[in-house]
Amino acid sequence: MAVPELIGAGIAGFLAWLFAVAGWYKLRNPGQYRDLMSRYLRGVSLSEWLVYPLGAMELAVAFALLLPATRPPGALMAAVLLGFYACLMAWQLAQGHRDLRCGCAGPASEVLVSPALVARNLLCMAAAGVVLLPSASASAGSAGMGLVLFIAVFLTVLYLCSEQLIANRQKMAGSK
Repeated sequence: MAVPELIGAGIAGFLAWLFAVAGWYKLRNPGQYRDLMSRYLRGVSLSEWLVYPLGAMELAVAFALLLPATRPPGALMAAVLLGFYACLMAWQLAQGHRDLRCGCAGPASEVLVSPALVARNLLCMAAAGVVLLPSASASAGSAGMGLVLFIAVFLTVLYLCSEQLIANRQKMAGSK
């Protein structure tokens, strides 16, 4: 199955935004992410040193997704990281650690790890997989670029809405 090139580019634009924001948060707030990583990676002595390399890697993935020549390895790395994060969250849930903040929406976010976040990460991982599919060439005129931008913005808004819905659900469940 060939995915139209413009759809893949739009999804890559969304993923580039996602990883740029994630990397930026880690590099701007290393102390908070060090604490978060040490809670996720209990017993791993290097967890506090992973913030800068992980933030830099996320930024590199974001930039790789923007260029057609580097998009496939960028999408592969995005899928690997999203899968890794989903596995870390699922592991924490399986261990009964439901009090961990996700860290997805920045250091000020109070969103806790939940099955909904694991599912969302797996959906984002699947989106990265779509970018890796063979693509059929499409016209990249102004209408084509408009479609790419629309897809990227639409997926970004959808992601942010899912984040807010998950946060609201957790707040409402906690207030009962």
